[in-house]
Amino acid sequence: MRRNAQVFAMVLLLVLSGIPKALALYTPTPFSIDGNLEEWIKADAIAYGRDSGLPGANLDKLYIAWDDNYLYIAIKTNNTQSWDLAYGIGIDVDPGSGNGYTGDSDAWGRKIAFGNNYAIDYEIYFWWSGGSGITADNFINWTGSGWDYKSISDVGGSFAYTGDTSQGLQTLEIAIPWDALGGITRKFAIIAWIAGGDGSSAVDSLPVDDTIVDSDNEWVDQDVFTNLSVIMLSPKNIDGSLDDWADYEKVGSSLPSGYPGADLESLYVSWDSNYLYIAIKTNNTASWDVAYGIGIDVDPGSGNGYTGDTDAWGRKIGFQGFAVDYEIYFWWSGGSGITADNFINWTGSGWDYKSISDVGGSFAYTGDTSQGLQTLEIAIPWDALGGITRKFAIIAWIAGGDGSSAVDTAPSDSEVPPGDSWTDYDKLSNLATTFEFPDLTVEIKGPDVVGVNKLAEYEVHVKNLGGIGVPSTKVRVYINGTLYKNWTVSLGPKEEKVLTFNWTPTQEGMYRINATVDEENTVVELNENNNVATFDVSVVWVGKISVDGDPSDWPEVSLNNNTFTLQNGVFIWSDAPDDQRTEKDPYLPGGTSSHADLIKFGVAKDERYLYFLFVFKNMSNIKIGDNGATFIAVPIDFKEGGATEFAGEMDTKSILEWDIQVVVNLASSQFSGERVATTKAGSSYESLFYVLSADGSFITSDDAMVGVNLDANTVEVRIPLSFIENSDEIRLQLATGFSYGPAVWNFGDPFANDDVSDIVDTISEAGTEEELSDNIPDYYVKLLLGTYLVEGADVINYREERIMMQQQAAVKSFMTISKYYGIPRFKKEYATYLELMNNITNMDIPEEFKEEIIEIRKKVDELFSLYKEGKEVAEEGMMSLADAIKLYRAYTGMIKVNQRLKEIIQAIASGELERQKWLEEMRGKLTKTIDGDLSDWSVDPVAVDTEGYGQDGANLKELYVDYDDNFLYIAFTTDNKASWRIAYGVALDYKEGGYTTGQDGWQRKVEFERGIDAQLYFFWNGEFFGNPGTDSITSADLILWKNGTWEYMQLDKVGFYAYKGGSNGLQSLEIAVPWEVLGGKPEKIAIVVYITGQGAGDSAVDSLPLQDAVKDSDNEWGDVDKFTKFAEVLIK
Repeated sequence: MRRNAQVFAMVLLLVLSGIPKALALYTPTPFSIDGNLEEWIKADAIAYGRDSGLPGANLDKLYIAWDDNYLYIAIKTNNTQSWDLAYGIGIDVDPGSGNGYTGDSDAWGRKIAFGNNYAIDYEIYFWWSGGSGITADNFINWTGSGWDYKSISDVGGSFAYTGDTSQGLQTLEIAIPWDALGGITRKFAIIAWIAGGDGSSAVDSLPVDDTIVDSDNEWVDQDVFTNLSVIMLSPKNIDGSLDDWADYEKVGSSLPSGYPGADLESLYVSWDSNYLYIAIKTNNTASWDVAYGIGIDVDPGSGNGYTGDTDAWGRKIGFQGFAVDYEIYFWWSGGSGITADNFINWTGSGWDYKSISDVGGSFAYTGDTSQGLQTLEIAIPWDALGGITRKFAIIAWIAGGDGSSAVDTAPSDSEVPPGDSWTDYDKLSNLATTFEFPDLTVEIKGPDVVGVNKLAEYEVHVKNLGGIGVPSTKVRVYINGTLYKNWTVSLGPKEEKVLTFNWTPTQEGMYRINATVDEENTVVELNENNNVATFDVSVVWVGKISVDGDPSDWPEVSLNNNTFTLQNGVFIWSDAPDDQRTEKDPYLPGGTSSHADLIKFGVAKDERYLYFLFVFKNMSNIKIGDNGATFIAVPIDFKEGGATEFAGEMDTKSILEWDIQVVVNLASSQFSGERVATTKAGSSYESLFYVLSADGSFITSDDAMVGVNLDANTVEVRIPLSFIENSDEIRLQLATGFSYGPAVWNFGDPFANDDVSDIVDTISEAGTEEELSDNIPDYYVKLLLGTYLVEGADVINYREERIMMQQQAAVKSFMTISKYYGIPRFKKEYATYLELMNNITNMDIPEEFKEEIIEIRKKVDELFSLYKEGKEVAEEGMMSLADAIKLYRAYTGMIKVNQRLKEIIQAIASGELERQKWLEEMRGKLTKTIDGDLSDWSVDPVAVDTEGYGQDGANLKELYVDYDDNFLYIAFTTDNKASWRIAYGVALDYKEGGYTTGQDGWQRKVEFERGIDAQLYFFWNGEFFGNPGTDSITSADLILWKNGTWEYMQLDKVGFYAYKGGSNGLQSLEIAVPWEVLGGKPEKIAIVVYITGQGAGDSAVDSLPLQDAVKDSDNEWGDVDKFTKFAEVLIK
């Protein structure tokens, strides 16, 4: 069914200041002059009236059209009485020239004159006799010295009208040959009026003129018309300027998109005999790489045209209620403007791609690389569109690159709200049309699962999407083909009526409800294919519980928190409120997780079904379909074997090996936007309700159903006993989460599954946070099932049993490993020890290691004794836990000994000791205390942020540089107010050559105008998309550019640094780098410090000195930045 179709009118809706202008639209076929205005389209209306308050003299609309032979004029009134009146029309064929009649009374002697530099060349007059209709007509030409009176037929014209002696004139249609008007003119001015008899004046006009409302004696005062409508027949000037477009040519407006570089404002349409003209105006304030598209349906309602899911440029854009015949596309490159255009014709089997110039069209635009596209004008020959048509539909949109979708449209379409996704699928239905018809649609709403002998209420929504009302039409409801209900309704333009009916089915089975509107097709509609709605209902047997989301048929019990009862064969658990996990609350609908806070859980049974009740604290913050809505998972174990993972990718294993799992996903697209729903089990992870088997397949049955009532904070589920193979004992667990598509929100890694449980609430005697401290929910419910009820129940804490079993398994495993792994491993390690000691004795051992090696020899003697004691008992088959511990201590101790010996050998062989000695020696040469406190710095900053530029967690303030004979000292401060996960970089240029382009030492998208010889990088481990960090520097590198590549060193191995910071991010950082590490002390050094994102491929977002590059894009975290500004320091 098609949604709203915006009807446009190229009209002047109100009296405007200045001169009203309009473009008369060309008609390819002559009008039938019969008084019937059905041939006229809304776009032909060039003036609208106001209620004159005179029942017999009340003008409504003035229409103008033309072809190569005639000027066509039509008048519509709102008369409700028939009076004796004169209907006049004045035409100035050369407005502004002053040529024509300028006297005080007009051709019929009425007190009507013309001002504002209008001089009338022709008048057309009719006399309406209240008792008989039109009795006289005149076409009157001003000759320069007087009026030349002829009838309309005398000059080759014709007219016709509708009306009667009770309602007065209703419509008047006129055709005047251009020859009678001196030939086709490209511009003329026109006004129509109503006056009385001889010597009277005007009492109403089109366009509305102030002169008709200026006197209490309006029938006989003097009227001077100044507000004629200027009609243009000339083509548009395709130059990118919209100065020759008027408001009445606007066919659609757009809401603010929320995207600075993709924000439509208006769509304009006009045409003449040769071209269709289209114009777009935007509100862009940034220049992005985007596609501008236009879709045209030249025969709306026929169904001819393209109806696929992706459009001609491969964007995820389709159409509903319309079938597009042509698309026009432009690519706007953010750095250069329009770089491609296409005029694309749907051939019936594929798209035919041409440029606009290929089909004889043209376009022009305004805009630049800072503000983006501002205006776009297009002229398309009618020949390229299959010939001229006056009835068509059109829409414009903005999309991104390949595979993207629309983010803004004109007219606005509900599929593309402000801030819409760039990658969803958009089915556009709100095309603007040049004409008005009724468009009737019908929809059925109500439960799709109903119990036998249960009353069900349904709504029939009947809408008129069109712009013309329907005084009477039939609406009927059929159930399995039999008429059940009917109504007669009237619907105004855009009106919707809701009709209700009740139905009580008496037998199980599938039923089909059909609703129809205008079944006889007596109403001519824009779309005749949306008059029937079909709704399938499953009627099922109902036991003790009605599964409708109403908890009133469950027993009311009073329980302490986290306790249960078995009452009348029904199990009820009372869960403590506010014990759910709440860290995601700021990101949830309404800022609360109360909709996933379980407060009551029930299980009931009868001879056919097992029932489940879930009651939550408060679900008023969500609707079905919301991201973050409630997710429920209930794994059920009733036989040997099974699966363990909770559904929804909750990153949690059940302590049960479950055989089936019951799942409710309130973020489902089923019933999206609703608060009440009932439906049967689905066969998709996107279903509102589904049941899984242990092998991951879906178990379906019309008897399995869910009832949701968010207003009652309740979800009810029913499954057939066959799902649990009629078992008389089951064990189950329960978990809630926040729905995200087919799965749940992550509490750990925001982008991947991990070992952090995503459960929000579960059955437990402790709070959920405490219960999930080890990521294992230990409580489960054990139920004994009788024929008609739950006979026994218990809630069991599996933790103690689990821990004891784990301990027993661990001891057994430990003893086995000690015996069968520990003995051979000790032998291996002991042999390695002998080899390592032999190597060491052949080396020049520094003094600091000699004492340690003596202690190692003593330690090995002790370990060997433990090994012998444990080994002897193990070989006799009498090993105890104490003996296993001896073996464990022996082989693990030898592993540690060998590790230390390898480190000593490495230290001796690698010179690490010398490096440590050198570093300590250099520490003694520091002339600054490297502690993150800059109070001992006396130099002025070399760069300061004077603009206040930066972000809460990425805001550099001041950069300092100092030096002495041994060190380069660098320090900087920030204005950070938050701790973000980011990297701080320092780039140094102090000799010829160096890195300039590509990816820098930490693979960031940072380039430099100068050659960079060294970089310093520091990783600040702050918060990242809700994932907290350590609020500290976790790595620091000095990176040197050598021979075209980077050489990496840990900074604390070759220099010194210290910082201050915490929950508000890094506050200050102090660095000392020895000159000898940098290759010597230079004569001068250039420096820039900057902040980038946390990962490779990120770019800079702040710098000192401040660069234009970090301010150039709203995609600043991921673009490429080239630094051109450096602070320079002379080294004396």
